[in-house]
Amino acid sequence: MSYMNWREYQNEAAAYFRRQGCSAEVDASVKGLRAQHKVDVVVNFLRAGIECKWIIDCKLWNTRVPKEKVEALRSIVEDVGADRGIIISEKGFQKGAIEAARGANITLITSLEDFEITAQTHSFSFELVPYNSGAGVRAASYRFPGHEKPHSLVAAKDIVYVGNWDSGNIALLDPRRKFILDVIDLDKYEMVRASQDSRRRVGQYPPGSLTIADNKLFVGQVFSEFILVIDIETRAIIRRIVTPGGGEGELASSSDGRFVYFSSNKVPEFLIIDSATFALHSIPYPAKGRGSMCIFAHPTEPLLYIGIQRGGHLNGVSYPGGNSFLAVYDLVKRCYVAELYLAEIIDGSSDNSAPCSIIYDPNEDRLYIGMFQSRKGIYVMDCRTNRLQGNIPFTANDTNRCFPSVDPLSQAIWNGYLLSVNRNNYELTILDKTTTQIAEVIPLGVSPNGPKDVVVSGSEAIVSYPEQHGLVFVDLSQVPVM
Repeated sequence: MSYMNWREYQNEAAAYFRRQGCSAEVDASVKGLRAQHKVDVVVNFLRAGIECKWIIDCKLWNTRVPKEKVEALRSIVEDVGADRGIIISEKGFQKGAIEAARGANITLITSLEDFEITAQTHSFSFELVPYNSGAGVRAASYRFPGHEKPHSLVAAKDIVYVGNWDSGNIALLDPRRKFILDVIDLDKYEMVRASQDSRRRVGQYPPGSLTIADNKLFVGQVFSEFILVIDIETRAIIRRIVTPGGGEGELASSSDGRFVYFSSNKVPEFLIIDSATFALHSIPYPAKGRGSMCIFAHPTEPLLYIGIQRGGHLNGVSYPGGNSFLAVYDLVKRCYVAELYLAEIIDGSSDNSAPCSIIYDPNEDRLYIGMFQSRKGIYVMDCRTNRLQGNIPFTANDTNRCFPSVDPLSQAIWNGYLLSVNRNNYELTILDKTTTQIAEVIPLGVSPNGPKDVVVSGSEAIVSYPEQHGLVFVDLSQVPVM
């Protein structure tokens, strides 16, 4: 879209925010603690009953915006006590400007038109609905009022981001109130079904893996070619990162939020993504490695741990079957420093297991690696030696009549306990980390495909359950003391 002049650009920016139910004043004079400031647009609105203020700087330039303009807006935002500053520039931003905005409450927008399409400053909120799922007495089940199928979960700053599969959106959950604060729709696509009417339909891509870095939510958009980047404050899709093999894979982020890592499930490589500039660097998997269901970045060491489904070898031998393994990559040395064979050899063949989750224990500097389609359950790995210390096996319960494995798809740590969602057992198992003894087993109710993911918010575990269209909340404060 073209604009006649800077004033039209400025007025159109203000008009956009007004269409979202905000008040927006053009060429506003805003009083700060140190000075009076003339700004292009000042936006005011209510969110969750709290008044919010954004300062908008509109740059209809023929060149990219430099670092100095970001620093100037940041100074104004601080002086007037605004919640956020936004710079809109059709020509983009210099590298220094992008770096200056990293970690600050400044959002950089490179297209006003695209921002209008994807931003959601309005409140789309509703309560979750309690229901009887057949779960244990200590598990409280809540359902979405629509047909959402919650899969992936990530928690940050008292909000849980819920990736809903069938409806193709991200729901922002207030776990304390069991309340959805907002919903962010993902990209749409055209569907033509092979039927008599062959009617045109529009669907939404489902979200896969989620991670948070630099106040942005990164979403693997499954069946598309993109990883989406969502600005958390404005709840707008601000970038679509084209990735080889598309958005099917796993995401993790560095502890400082500067980098995001994506292990592809479609092509044999992982990506290092700068969370500010979105620059990509690809690294191939070890020879013959392919497929990934998990990746983790060590919080204090420059190490990545990538769970790979196929192509491993034990003592130089590759067996018939899957040969899953864990690859350890050193980000400073830029090479793999260890490969740990995870498959089980049965009658001369490898099983078809795959590492599906990785969780870190900071107290012991070790990893717990959940295994899909494996009798091993969860492996325990010492990060100091890059060696396996053992494994935590699980036994199939009475509800698991079909599978020899329990499929511990997701883990979390709370105080001295390890939590594990065991899909085929339809349960949340709580273990003592030190002894690996089971402290409690929480039945989650029986539905096809079982529960999926778990995060901890406060003293509550939250489990996604796609086929029940909801979430299960477990009070951890009542776990028996071992």
